Amino acid sequence: MTETQHPIPQIVEIELRPLKSSGELVPTDGVSTAPRYESFVRRNFLVLFTFFLPVAFAGVYLFLIASDRYVAEAKFLVRSASSTGLESVSSMVGSRGLTRATDETFAVNEYIMSRDAMNLLLKEKHLGAVLARPEADFINRFPNFHSSDNKEQMYRVFKRMVSAYIDGGTGISNLEVVAFRADDARDIAAALLGYAEDLINRLNDRAHQDAVGYANTIVDRAQKQVSGVQARLTEFRNSSGMVDTSRESASALDAIARLSQEVAQIEASIAQQQALTPSSPSISTMREKAQSYRDEINREKLLVVGRDSSMATKLGGFEQLVLEREIAAKALASAENNRDRVRQEAEQQHLYLQVIVAPNTPDQAKYPRRLLYFFAATLGFFALYLTCRTFVESAMEHGS
Repeated sequence: MTETQHPIPQIVEIELRPLKSSGELVPTDGVSTAPRYESFVRRNFLVLFTFFLPVAFAGVYLFLIASDRYVAEAKFLVRSASSTGLESVSSMVGSRGLTRATDETFAVNEYIMSRDAMNLLLKEKHLGAVLARPEADFINRFPNFHSSDNKEQMYRVFKRMVSAYIDGGTGISNLEVVAFRADDARDIAAALLGYAEDLINRLNDRAHQDAVGYANTIVDRAQKQVSGVQARLTEFRNSSGMVDTSRESASALDAIARLSQEVAQIEASIAQQQALTPSSPSISTMREKAQSYRDEINREKLLVVGRDSSMATKLGGFEQLVLEREIAAKALASAENNRDRVRQEAEQQHLYLQVIVAPNTPDQAKYPRRLLYFFAATLGFFALYLTCRTFVESAMEHGS
């Protein structure tokens, strides 16, 4: 019996190589061409450019490049003097106190952060040189590669350099100045406080000028009124030919009274003479004398009343003018007293800038907070990586 010869199986080595990140193995027989491998950068592009490289750049910048920044702090309060007693200077001084000036506090803080303050720093404290110190890094220095060299960009940098805010609980204003040198931060803060005090002085001067100017206007108006009434009174005297109508009418009335008394005495003498010697020739003489007195009395009465040119007619206009003059004189005296009082009040400073904490010279840089910023950058870039990966996976799913 012939033995069946079976071929001896040959062992073929099969090499399994991963082609995908999912772990799927593809057999090769060693004869076919080798598959192309994806490069490391291509396979890890997303995580490299959204997480590792940004974090590395952030670490290099924060720990090797970022410049130290010093912070000088100051605290101040704007207060106003208030008075409630107006009876006398002593009472005003006795009742004068200090209260917080809310509106002026906001005005001072806005002025510190204004372009006017920046321009003064440019002229007096060389702000441009402070912002371009050699200690500054290429990002924080001004001017730099990402901003233009003009005042608009400088003002943006200035608002990041200086901050002024009010504590809502205490009403105290806080001033913080950030600079690349400790001395610069202190000097800028001290200069800003000086500018704020100058603003307070200008506000006081303006209030002084307005108050005294208005009081002088009232006095001038009262003086013109007195002068006008006096001119009308003089014109009335010239037109009437009488200096003082009231006195002249009083003098006429006194004359009438004396003449009436004389007439009464003469009539009494006539009655007595008729009773004793009715045929006495002196009776007719006394009667003529009494009649002459009566005629004089009638003339005096006509001067006082009864005609358009009488004293009574003129007396009304004269007394009206005299009354207006008295009222105007009292108004003038009151305006002058008020001006003196306003001048005394205005000469005292009403607004005060009270420095609670003077600008300090910092011993240690406050910024940048390297570890905190690096940790925040790491979290931020990791969140960016997760977001981008989710977006890419979603796009691949919709595309398949």
